[in-house]
Amino acid sequence: MITMDLRDIIRDTLGAYRVQITRLPRHPALTDASALDFRFRDQLYQSFDYTRFAENIIELVPDDVVIDYKDDFDLHYLVFRDRQDDDDTYVFCGPFVYKSFKEEDYDRLLRLHGLEANSIEALRWYFKRVPIIRDYLSWQNLLSSLFSRYLATPDLQFRSVVFNHPENAKPKVSFSLSSIPYSTIEARYAVENALFEAIRRGDISEATYQQNLFMGFTLDQRISDPLQDARYMLVAVNTNFRKAIEKAAVHPLYIDAISGRFAAEIAATQSQEEISALIPQMIRHYCLLVQQHSLARYSEQVRNCINYIDFHYMEPLNLEALATRFVINKNYLSSRFHREVGMTVTDYINKIRIQRASDMLRKENLTMQEIADQCGFSDANYFARTFRKITGQSPGEYRKTVQPGKKMK
Repeated sequence: MITMDLRDIIRDTLGAYRVQITRLPRHPALTDASALDFRFRDQLYQSFDYTRFAENIIELVPDDVVIDYKDDFDLHYLVFRDRQDDDDTYVFCGPFVYKSFKEEDYDRLLRLHGLEANSIEALRWYFKRVPIIRDYLSWQNLLSSLFSRYLATPDLQFRSVVFNHPENAKPKVSFSLSSIPYSTIEARYAVENALFEAIRRGDISEATYQQNLFMGFTLDQRISDPLQDARYMLVAVNTNFRKAIEKAAVHPLYIDAISGRFAAEIAATQSQEEISALIPQMIRHYCLLVQQHSLARYSEQVRNCINYIDFHYMEPLNLEALATRFVINKNYLSSRFHREVGMTVTDYINKIRIQRASDMLRKENLTMQEIADQCGFSDANYFARTFRKITGQSPGEYRKTVQPGKKMK
């Protein structure tokens, strides 16, 4: 049975709403606390004290209560103390808002904070990337259920806290702004890097969470055709995913196959909906490739042998042949391979051959001798004995279970 940690479920649920989770100690470092608003205030104020900003919120959080904190920019955070951690850690879910912002909202915030008129462009850009929770009751009921289970507090309360007084910070006198605020660009790159790192590890859940956050950023359209622009974006994503799994020591033949497949699918897309649907497929398949074929944990000698076996399993193979090919003492190779892989070279060769044979038995209607020949077994009887030893079934019995009702040879 597959089980998931409640922490992962909460992260994935919030990620689906594009809401980030930030975990901070009671007295956080300034650089860590600045993640709470993607350094938005640092763009508006001179030397904004993010540590104090976070500490002020933490001081309002009692045990066994989740506060819905609304700050002086109308940004909301759900905050609670994580009692499952040994240290004094607080979880911030946000920022998010409960409504779309209009020009009068931006004007009000400018007046409230005494900001220069040209700061309004920064507000517009920032609130474009802040997720909007439109169904407040459903949102609260869903998270109340998850948080109460996670914190083992059946009667967990949500408490609204409003702070509508401007921060005691000095606005920047001169304010220059590019087409996209630098803080937004930095935040986007941070999320991109976290996404690619999750792909490198083969972590589907984390990669999906980071991708959901990334979708919250507003990107400039590079060309006039929106569909072609979206295709170009996905081509770049495909390239970066490919480079990410290269770092996981996945063999280039596997990488080339999956990258080429998705390149063709991207080119064939006819709508932005099809492109959006392709992204989770890419995340899943790239991560599964890492899970199944990453050799990053092995030494170069063992990695070379595994790759050679994986792609030459149909040829005559044994320990001595591999040692000769890679110019390694066979006793040293035998010892190192067993220590790193957990099985002998011969057992690994047989494992790969039986995996390929199983695939043929599922998909093909070849004779047992034909399958044995194509999987590196010159003797069909030895193939049958090895197959039973590894799977617990004879090849014929296995074929009947995966191809019921089909005439066998």
